[in-house]
Amino acid sequence: MIDLTISIVTFNSENFIKNCINSIIENTKEISTEIIVVDNRSEDGTSKIIKTYFPNVTLIENRENVGFGRAHNQSFKISKGRYFLVLNPDTIIFPDTLNKMVKFMDENRNVGASGCKIFWDKENNFMFPDLKIHSLKTAIFQFTPFCRFFPNSMFSRWYWKSANILWDSDKPINVEGVTGGLIMLRREAFEAVGLFDENFFLFFEEHDLLRRIKKKGWEIYYLPEPKILHYFEESVRNSPIDINTVYNKSALYYYEKHYKKFGYHFIKLLFKINKFLNKIDNYLKISYIHKNLQHKYPEDGEFIIKWHKEEHVKKYLLEISYSPEFAERGGMYTATNILSIKSDILKKLPNKTGFIRITPIYNGNKTGKILKIIKISRIG
Repeated sequence: MIDLTISIVTFNSENFIKNCINSIIENTKEISTEIIVVDNRSEDGTSKIIKTYFPNVTLIENRENVGFGRAHNQSFKISKGRYFLVLNPDTIIFPDTLNKMVKFMDENRNVGASGCKIFWDKENNFMFPDLKIHSLKTAIFQFTPFCRFFPNSMFSRWYWKSANILWDSDKPINVEGVTGGLIMLRREAFEAVGLFDENFFLFFEEHDLLRRIKKKGWEIYYLPEPKILHYFEESVRNSPIDINTVYNKSALYYYEKHYKKFGYHFIKLLFKINKFLNKIDNYLKISYIHKNLQHKYPEDGEFIIKWHKEEHVKKYLLEISYSPEFAERGGMYTATNILSIKSDILKKLPNKTGFIRITPIYNGNKTGKILKIIKISRIG
């Protein structure tokens, strides 16, 4: 049996699959690996690129788009690795990343799944958070604008706290979940829970999988030393499917699966509440946003954001998101009160619009109140 199977599901991924596979080949020379690509009927040159440049990669060409989880299950059923890596095609593997992850899993037999530090910008500043597994409690924060209206409430701060700790850690952390851009799964753990639930076409399948892995007694770890770059949701953006419809359908199925009929109707109610409150916010403009920076930036331009320097501040936590709720976001720490961001990062965000949040961290790692939430957008 080989050390690691790298499973990649593609759909119209010609712009980044070559760099992804090259980074794997270049940085896995110390372990035995196999790469399996399952193409969900791409309409571009994805399959041709793999056949032309990577003859040693196993390619499965589906006649239809069968979805994320089902395609990875196809890959697993022919795989030979002791560990099974679920990897997005819009990623770049850093040197020694997969070697270190395999080593950690070998040394910690109780770990069923692990993730690593994932950057979402080329400058390697902003990191993805841990995955907070969906529950009835988190649903309020995920599916309503609560965090947008009350960002300094104790409930909002609780919801964001685990990511703040993770971004500042240099040691492995036992976490609730790890993001689906890269998940290393122990073969026995993946088999024990019956693989991905194929009723999910896209979204929520990793929440469901990791929840079941935890329930079986396995631990999930975030590892700060291994690193990758993830071109945030590049694959989803190239898809012709109705993302909102698929997301809502997956959410309803997930909550019905784990919380029965109550969960299903609870989420339907939250969707309605969210729609109503968003209409109110569009009219009254009550969101906690201090400033709107909107300019025409060149491709290689920068956003320069400066704020008042607080006394007794040890550092500042800076977060970027496509939504003012900051449900999905990247984070970083800085000791200064000025931030320079490449304007290219906005190309990764829907409608070329995002939000920057600035939070002071005092001695003893005490988190202060949010100083600013700034809307940034790129036109042209």
